[in-house]
Amino acid sequence: MSVDASHSHEWPNADLITRLGDVPGRKKRAGGLPRWAGPFYLTAGAITLIWAGVLFNDFLNVPERCPDTRVRCGAFLTTSLRQYTMSWVVFDVALATMLVVTGWLALRRRDHVQLPASVTGALLFVDAWFDTMSSPRRDRPLAWAQALFVEVPLGVLCLWIAGRAERARRERLADALRRLGEEEGTS
Repeated sequence: MSVDASHSHEWPNADLITRLGDVPGRKKRAGGLPRWAGPFYLTAGAITLIWAGVLFNDFLNVPERCPDTRVRCGAFLTTSLRQYTMSWVVFDVALATMLVVTGWLALRRRDHVQLPASVTGALLFVDAWFDTMSSPRRDRPLAWAQALFVEVPLGVLCLWIAGRAERARRERLADALRRLGEEEGTS
């Protein structure tokens, strides 16, 4: 394996990088990820995007459905139902985007899936928290069920994916450093 000549002026340690196997421009592989992770997260992102569309439709129809568009919600004394619904639409679009990014990187088995997986996990935990804390009393059982059986487990799974990708990256780095040490010892 050799470094492209065009990189030699940019990378002063091109020989060292080549011997370690980390050639600039080459995609890194996350070998520690399960093969189902990519399709799973892509599907979850698509479902979340559809849900955001349902919420957006709800946002558009609030005045027809609800003559009093002021509601009491959670920690807020009152807020506009339209504002509340739109905030969830935007949040769910962001969550769907991160699920898709995580899924795409996991599908392509990229090491840098760790950061989007961590962000996705954090968003899922935030989603669970605000769903359970801001839902009206009549919706709390559903909010808690979604939090306990969907959002929190998915968030934990995201952190597990991030941890596996990081562990695989560290193992490859340690192996490359070991090979470099063996190579220098024989030279």
